[in-house]
Amino acid sequence: MKRFILALVALGTLALAGCQTAFNNPTAWGQIATGVGSIIGETKIDPKINDISSKLARYCGEVQTAALAVDLLAPAKVQKAAGEARIVVATFCAAPPSSVATAITSLAAAYAAIEAARRQGV
Repeated sequence: MKRFILALVALGTLALAGCQTAFNNPTAWGQIATGVGSIIGETKIDPKINDISSKLARYCGEVQTAALAVDLLAPAKVQKAAGEARIVVATFCAAPPSSVATAITSLAAAYAAIEAARRQGV
């Protein structure tokens, strides 16, 4: 219960820090996520996240192919979201999270990759 409350406080801190962070600075978000991850530490659901992550990682090739197909074949209105989803899948497949802390850091990395792609006009 204490870890759950600590996790909620950490996520609240992340949200507040995000309010003070420029939305176009994904590096800062990554640092915040890493800090929150260290505060949370090990949780009871980490083994479950690791297990699920391992299972999904085995299918990364298929999921990336499907995401690319959706990106290429999607209607124009959906292509931007499909491209961003493909970036998230690629980020996850490059470093599958093994715990709550690494999942938060992975989300920040995916956000950084999406922002970088947006700046490049992708």
